[in-house]
Amino acid sequence: MKIVTRYLAREVYAAMSVAIIVLLFIFLSNQFVRFMHSAAGGMLSGSAINILLLLQLPILSAVLLPASLFLGILLAYGRLYADSEMTILAACGMNPGRLLRTTMSFSVVVMIFVAVLSLWLNPKVYKYSDHIASGVTSVNLDMIKANNFNLIANGKWIFYVSEVSSKDKQFYNIFAAQQPDDQDYKNNSDLCVVTAKSGYKKIDPKTGDLYMILVDGYRYVGTPGQKDYEVMKYDEYGLRMQQEVVAWRGDASSIPTLQLWNTRQDRLAVAELQWRISLPLSALILTLLGTPLSKIKPKRGRYAKIAPAVLLYVIYANFLFLTKAWIKSGALTPVLGMWWVHGLMLILAIFLIGQQVGWWRFFIAKGE
Repeated sequence: MKIVTRYLAREVYAAMSVAIIVLLFIFLSNQFVRFMHSAAGGMLSGSAINILLLLQLPILSAVLLPASLFLGILLAYGRLYADSEMTILAACGMNPGRLLRTTMSFSVVVMIFVAVLSLWLNPKVYKYSDHIASGVTSVNLDMIKANNFNLIANGKWIFYVSEVSSKDKQFYNIFAAQQPDDQDYKNNSDLCVVTAKSGYKKIDPKTGDLYMILVDGYRYVGTPGQKDYEVMKYDEYGLRMQQEVVAWRGDASSIPTLQLWNTRQDRLAVAELQWRISLPLSALILTLLGTPLSKIKPKRGRYAKIAPAVLLYVIYANFLFLTKAWIKSGALTPVLGMWWVHGLMLILAIFLIGQQVGWWRFFIAKGE
């Protein structure tokens, strides 16, 4: 049976790989359009887009791998049923109960991988994405272009440089002015203008704050309309471009799972926690659903049950997204949470398996 198990695993993983590649391409294309829209508004640089797209791979994989596993089982087993290979395997002892157990044995690898992504890796990925989107990393200063007025640090500074050297990562002949906000105008606060012969970017290793280090220049501080300006000549002066990290999704995605568990009384925390647990749990339930749903009659064709199975997955996934939103808004109690959706799908899976295997032989293989 080990040879049969390896054969079935290879067929399922091959179909699953094709499915995940296609799905990732579709969703990454959608994210690319979104990031390009942000770049057009001056919020992201080209290098930031590339990094953010790469960071989307583990995030999307955690969501799409359960669906890809489901499709892989449907496509692989559907072909085996259509080509009568399953009939031959059944004659060799691969009855429905053993087929389900065999499928679970190699599907657990995907479930563990999804759990690692969802519970451990992706919070770190989200946090780093927040750093990039907030301008804490150096990509914020990569947006500066020569002979242009550049808004930096979420519009707090205007920079003008005559030359940008990509070779030594230096800026030359710099003019920078602090952008006043409404409160500054109201309080008639002092504003700051600096000039420098050159400058470079630096990240504080202790705090992670981003600085523009200006070299050999002047700093002017004063109130517009008044003559009592403060003028200071400096050899080196550091401008902090960004300090705080702003979560650009407005949820708890970047919070570590253990911290979510400790603050699970909060609606946002419990919604995110249940969502992370739901991803590997959905892989388990979809495996239980996909195995009986893949059975077709040889004359019906290998794709006979793809459409209803995909519709079932769409309903399942949409209800998970809806319940997450309902928990965050307070419309659904966390005790009920997403568990009722998983419970209904699990009951359906058990019903389909029971019909195929036989209620009195549930998970018991013939010939053992």
